[in-house]
Amino acid sequence: MAKKETQAAAPVAEQQEAQQPAPSLTLQDLVLVAQIIQLTSQRGAFKAEELESVGGLYNKLIAFLQSTGALAPAAPTEETK
Repeated sequence: MAKKETQAAAPVAEQQEAQQPAPSLTLQDLVLVAQIIQLTSQRGAFKAEELESVGGLYNKLIAFLQSTGALAPAAPTEETK
């Protein structure tokens, strides 16, 4: 009997999975991630040996967001002129 219950339960589980929307990320979600990285680094949440990988990810994320128009490119400062 357990075999019939398992066979009957399989299509129900597949239907429930099909009804759930696929997870997604929006550009606004990625902007929020960038803000979280900024905040946590200001609060000292990363170890020194982690800063290179965190900074690299942050730089890639900012470049992507700027290329999509989700973030405006940073204005040049007096130091970079």
